[in-house]
Formats: sequence, structure tokens, C-alpha cells
Amino acid sequence: MAEPLVSIIVPLYNAEKYIGEAIASAMAQTWPFKEILVVDDGSTDRSLSIAQTYQSDWVKVISQPNKGASAARNTGLKHATGNFIQFLDADDLLSEDKIELQVKALKNAPGEIAVCSTIHFTDGNPHKDSTPSAYEEQFLLDSDNPAWFLTHLWGGYGDNGSMVQPNAWLTPREIIEKAGPWNETLTVDDDGEYFCRVLLQANGIVKTGGYNYYRKYTNNNFSLSASKLEKHYTSLIHSLGLRYDHISSREPTDALKKAYARSLQSIYNSMYPAYPLLRRSIKQSIKKLGITSPEYLSPKEKVKKRARSILGPQFTNFLKGNILKPPQK
Repeated sequence: MAEPLVSIIVPLYNAEKYIGEAIASAMAQTWPFKEILVVDDGSTDRSLSIAQTYQSDWVKVISQPNKGASAARNTGLKHATGNFIQFLDADDLLSEDKIELQVKALKNAPGEIAVCSTIHFTDGNPHKDSTPSAYEEQFLLDSDNPAWFLTHLWGGYGDNGSMVQPNAWLTPREIIEKAGPWNETLTVDDDGEYFCRVLLQANGIVKTGGYNYYRKYTNNNFSLSASKLEKHYTSLIHSLGLRYDHISSREPTDALKKAYARSLQSIYNSMYPAYPLLRRSIKQSIKKLGITSPEYLSPKEKVKKRARSILGPQFTNFLKGNILKPPQK
């Protein structure tokens, strides 16, 4: 019986400093049955020419106009011929045994998806001496209930939740096809929405060995997810709503509602006092959930609220009218 082929899909955009190392990481995988698909998404630096130096019978470089990372991943999926799909961002790395360990684990777990630990490393610093986050590790569990796994990951059970970066997964091709393509309208949290759909098509999750090395930047302006632009807030809010709908269609719980409401409230606080229309939509969404969520209070409003709780409303109103109010000229 032929061994399964793994397709490693690398979306690429203006990563000339890192793409060579990422491709080398994919090529160095100890699992011998693999193909590497690098999809350049209209880079304006030397990324494409660097990637093309690695072309071979099993390393294919595809070029397309700039459409976004999700579109690049969809292009990679269209060209992939493997039994398993591995995504790898152009500035990240995998331990050499990552794919081999996950393929072997999934051979004994048909219809499931594999996840490994992630090591965060700062750009420019060695990564192999680092260790996974102990906090993140508590969310990486074997589970035969993907809806529960996703709710737990979102922080539905009394904690703040966590994330799983896309490189950490290895997914059977048939699950990918059931989940559908990446949502190309999303610019932020497209990976969260996508893998939410993917996991809900799986029979379960298997935690394996191996590592995903996820590069972090001291300059947060490099990261799209750190952006404060209105369109990115809009994408994030839309993605969270889709994730809530996906999970609740399978397993609606109070824990899921609380996780969703807390995420919306966090976005509200982050953007305050900007974007009043978006903040209004957030408040309406939380209200529909039937959950009371505290509104954002400015430092001055917090002082007033504290004074009211200590001094009583009448005396606080007196202060507001006679002391806090500027004298009349």
C-alpha cells in the first residue's frame, strides 16, 4: 500500500528575508513523501525570485496577482495532490519530525486531525532553545468532541482562551474538502474561522509530538492582526460571528455564548472611543445573546462610578453639579 503524500502549502507575500528558511524547513521534513507548493501572492520584493531558486520536481512555485493570504492558500489547495495538507507561513518553521509524527498518528485515527505544540520565538533570536507556552499547552488535548475543543480554546470554561496557529495542524484531504475553501473576504482571523470549520468536519483531535515555530515581531506594525484599522476590526467581528454560528449549529452552550460575548466586549474596549457604528453593532450582538456585559468606562467615568458606590447618588450628583462643573463666568 502506497504511503500517503503530504502537500505543504506556503503562501508568500514580501517575505524575502524568511522564505528561504521556510522552504528549507519544509524540504527537511523527515517524512519523505511530500510536495511543496509556494504560492507567491504578488510580492513586490525579491520573494518570488528567491522561491524560484528552490524549484524542482517536488517544489512548485506558483505566482498570482495580489489577492491576500486566504486566496493564496486556496490556490495552493487547487494545485495540491496530497492525502494530507500542511500549511506553513512564509516566515515560520517546522521541526524536522513534525509531519512524520502526525502522519503516523493519523494512520491510527481515521477522520481525525492532528495538532502539535507551538514555540513562539522573537525575530532574530534562536528558536530551538525555546519551549512551548505552558498556558497554551493546556488547550492542546486529545478530544473526540471538536465543538467542545473549540469552545474550550475560545475560553468558554472560565479562562481567557488561547489560539492554535495554522502551521500546527495536519489535516486529511477529505476533511479539507468537506470544510470548503478559505474565506477570502476576511483579512483578520481568517485562520480562526477556517479551522473552526475544518475541526467541525473531523471526528476528533489528536495531540502529537513535533513543533511549529511561530515567529513574533517586536514591531507590531508588521502584524496584520495588530492593526487598528476599521476594516480589520470589521473583519474580526465578522469572523467571530461566523465562528459562533459554526459551533452553535453543532453544540450551542452557555459557555460558547460567554466566550463570544467576552471576545466582542474586548474588541469594543480596544476600539473605544472610535468607530461608534461598530461599537453599536457589538452591543446589539451581545444583547441578542442575553448576556449582561459591562460597557467600556473611561477613567473619568470609573471615578464617578466608584464615588457613587461610596458616597451615594445624591452626593455624587451634588459634586457633579457644583465641584466638577466649571464655574460660570
